Amino acid sequence: MRVYLHFLWSNRFSILLSALLLLGAGWFALQNLPESVFPNVNFPRVAVLVNDGSLPVKFMEVEVTKPLEALAKGQPGVRLVRSQTGTGLSKLNIYFEPGTNPQTAYLMLQARLAQYRLPAGAQLRVIRMAPYTYPFAEYALVSNQKSSSAMMPTFAFKIRPALLSIPGIYQVQGTGRGWPQVHVDLDPARLAQHHLSARQVINALQSAQGPFFSGVLHAYHQQLILATTARPENDQTLAALTLPLGPPDASGARTPLALGALGRVHTGPPPLLSEAAVPGYQHALIIDVLAQSGANDVSVAHAVQTRLNNLRKHLPPGVHLVPIYDLSHLISHSLRDVWIALGLGSLIAWLVVLAFLGRLDGALATLAVVPLALAATFLVLHMLGYGLNIMTLGGITAAIGALVDHAIVVVERGLHGLQGKASQRRQLALRRSADILPLMSLATLTSCLVFLPLLFLSGTLGLLFRHMALAIVIALLASQMVALLVTPILTAWLAGRVTSPSRRLHHAERWVRRHYSQWLIAGMRRPYWAIAPVAILAGAAGLALTVLPTAFLPHWDEGIISVPYRTQVGSSVAETTRIGRAFMQAALHNPNVQRASLMVGRGFEFRHAPANKGAITIVLKPDHHDSTETVMAELRKQYRSMAPNLIGLSLHQTMIVRLGNLSGAHAPLVVYLFGSDSSVLRGEGARLAAALKNSHDFASVNFKSPSAGPELEITPTPMAALYGITPPGIADQLKARFWGRQAGFLLHGEQILPIRVKLVGQPQTPQTLSALPIQLPNGAMTSLSSIASLHIQGAIPFVTHQNLVPDAYMWLQPKPGEGLAQAARQAKKIITQMHLPGNITPVLGGYYRQQRQSFQQMALILAGALGLLLILLGFQFSSQRAAVAALLSIALAAPGSLLLLWICGLELDSTAFLGVLLVFAIAVNNVILIFARARQIGGTHPRPALVAFAARQRLRPILMTMLADVFGFLPLAIGIGHGTDLLKPLAIAVMGGLLLSIFMSLWLAPVLYSALMTSRKT
Repeated sequence: MRVYLHFLWSNRFSILLSALLLLGAGWFALQNLPESVFPNVNFPRVAVLVNDGSLPVKFMEVEVTKPLEALAKGQPGVRLVRSQTGTGLSKLNIYFEPGTNPQTAYLMLQARLAQYRLPAGAQLRVIRMAPYTYPFAEYALVSNQKSSSAMMPTFAFKIRPALLSIPGIYQVQGTGRGWPQVHVDLDPARLAQHHLSARQVINALQSAQGPFFSGVLHAYHQQLILATTARPENDQTLAALTLPLGPPDASGARTPLALGALGRVHTGPPPLLSEAAVPGYQHALIIDVLAQSGANDVSVAHAVQTRLNNLRKHLPPGVHLVPIYDLSHLISHSLRDVWIALGLGSLIAWLVVLAFLGRLDGALATLAVVPLALAATFLVLHMLGYGLNIMTLGGITAAIGALVDHAIVVVERGLHGLQGKASQRRQLALRRSADILPLMSLATLTSCLVFLPLLFLSGTLGLLFRHMALAIVIALLASQMVALLVTPILTAWLAGRVTSPSRRLHHAERWVRRHYSQWLIAGMRRPYWAIAPVAILAGAAGLALTVLPTAFLPHWDEGIISVPYRTQVGSSVAETTRIGRAFMQAALHNPNVQRASLMVGRGFEFRHAPANKGAITIVLKPDHHDSTETVMAELRKQYRSMAPNLIGLSLHQTMIVRLGNLSGAHAPLVVYLFGSDSSVLRGEGARLAAALKNSHDFASVNFKSPSAGPELEITPTPMAALYGITPPGIADQLKARFWGRQAGFLLHGEQILPIRVKLVGQPQTPQTLSALPIQLPNGAMTSLSSIASLHIQGAIPFVTHQNLVPDAYMWLQPKPGEGLAQAARQAKKIITQMHLPGNITPVLGGYYRQQRQSFQQMALILAGALGLLLILLGFQFSSQRAAVAALLSIALAAPGSLLLLWICGLELDSTAFLGVLLVFAIAVNNVILIFARARQIGGTHPRPALVAFAARQRLRPILMTMLADVFGFLPLAIGIGHGTDLLKPLAIAVMGGLLLSIFMSLWLAPVLYSALMTSRKT
């Protein structure tokens, strides 16, 4: 090592030039790292959506859902299949086993489902769940003159192509009423006059739509394609199109008749199945912009804004383009807040080092390590294809203390107490660096191995925290590399400079050393003194675990609220839109709200939804006074008073619920009921939901029992068979009357206009429907009641399955300040008191299940990390007794994390667990340096006195590094803006654990070592 350090000193200028090159490369890598909120990971989940108009629930269940369920469940690697069947909709959520490659599983599943032949007209969409599945920005085309259908050409031929040409754009989706259609409204009286049926008109119209390929003609050195019957260009030419539908001639053939003679032909909006709205405008078309996987959301969003600003100048008169939300601002502000916290933490750590060293140049030397280590970290992240997000940047911020630690250890050891000439001081500094660098390198590798168990963490936390753990490990290794290459050169250079130590600092250090030595020697002579603090800390940890509320992830103030709601079963799109508009107006009266948007007939996750489902996005002002949680509580109360008959209403922050949706957990606490009879499950579920509401133990209880309906059943009687009309014939005539039939399309430039043929007449009600005229095969007319019976059926429940087993479920929201574990205990108590039938099995899920699974895994990871440390320390110290003493002192730093979380009123979540793991990784450096230094002095099994001597030597650097780490986390713990909310519990846990680890490393570890070595001798 000494030869190596002399080589470094001889080539110091080359090393420093390499450091400058590293800074440049790191800056280049930083500029090219994609920025996002969460890591761009693929979740082991695939969503399948089948849309087939408005077919009945039972038809969709038998013809679509069950066959696809069976195919999906038979796919290798599939562990869970959830399904929901509604009117014209089948939704499947397919979850794969941990360790399955999401990309391969997605492609294999897509190929397997494609083998099944769906009903005609059904649209299948297979979606791989990843962060890019959701839009990062939303805009709206709005107008008070043009409908959303009339604005579709502007969106499709101007805005979408312009945005798709931007590098990094994945999809651009539009939500409104839909494309315009050409409506052919047939007059029943005119049809009867010509003895025609709607089916005859449809068939004739389909047959007349060309052009039809008629061959190839070679003439005049040219090849001419023969095309028969040109397609009409617009609704006027379509109305003038002659079809063989007129009166029969002498031969019985029908004479030509213009289509317009049978009814009205016009262009208009499609049937009202979905709608969008923005306050202040009569019509709106919502535009969602999705980014490519791995794209830089911030730069892509900036390009989108620039492109849309240019397009605003070319919009049709009366059409405007307004922004709804742009998550790039959230990303930028969050990353900016973390950057500020990182910078302030580094500055505070530098001030601590300056206070201890008393040398400005020495403190600057320790701070110089930070940009070099960060540059190396960014360069490695760029090479590995990772991006800059809350997790990776949070990991780097969490490791900032360790980055400074490495420089502190070398600089402090090399400069402390130097005397003699400059050349002698420089040589002594290099020798001291040679003594400390191997120990520090070993401690760093041990710290990195502490994070090894995180690789086995599954679920959402595993996908997210692996990025944070990887960033921490890369930062630690990069810092160690800088400590091996650059810090010794700086130390030797500083050793050659003459400085006068501060007398006040020298006296303070002597006072601390004297009193510390007294307490340490007294404790090592009386090892039983350690029993009391160990017992107190263990009891405090147990108490904190019982009183600390638990959570899955920390609370995060995003400033964007998602409000999915459901109106009464059977509500029309117009009614759902009316209520949504009222909700938006109420939200805009809140002084914290900036803008809002509404989509009806679709949800945030899927593009198709029942007519009674709406989804509102509320964007708060950048400088909103009240927190997002407060605004949600106010709006929730206001909405409930405005529409007390809603069957579903929830308010949540957008990014957190997206994370839950990606992982498959849609609520904090979900109660599932499994059984064999869907109707029994719905009845017992309603009874249980009422009991949970009446207990007043939860903020909200939402029994998820979506239904379609009401449904009017038309059952043909035997008279229909006598008349020769079949059930499909009756259905065909009714569909032509109440829905219409597609009979081809028109081409208007690049725009495709479907032709919908519909039989119009007097408005009908369920009471008058029985008198509706039906045409018999012989051309005669009869009433519907003469050939069929009519029966009105109430709400038709959707069918839900898990792994082919029927289920019912409800979403629970804990009260503010109450943890998930406590809410789960209350739910279990009420479920037990309900005495559900024996054939119904209740199961708790949601975030709670993921939290429970994550906590169990984190507990195993912490235990595994301690076990790994015991083995590694045993190898390093060649003594299991020393390893046990070191391990106990490290493990007993965890109560400090729990106690500080409890004092600060924070919840115990997964990031706090990660903070405890980080405490272990940092604290292990102290005990390794103490015991390894004792071994350098006294051999393989040093005497307790030598351990005490080594601890006294390490007192100053341990206090310096630990206090620098603790205060370095202070900006994160206080909270710089809202971007650090996700890291606040981690910072609090690290601060509490490191404060306690000072006592554990400097006092308890030597005392336990003395006790174990004394028992060995006896």
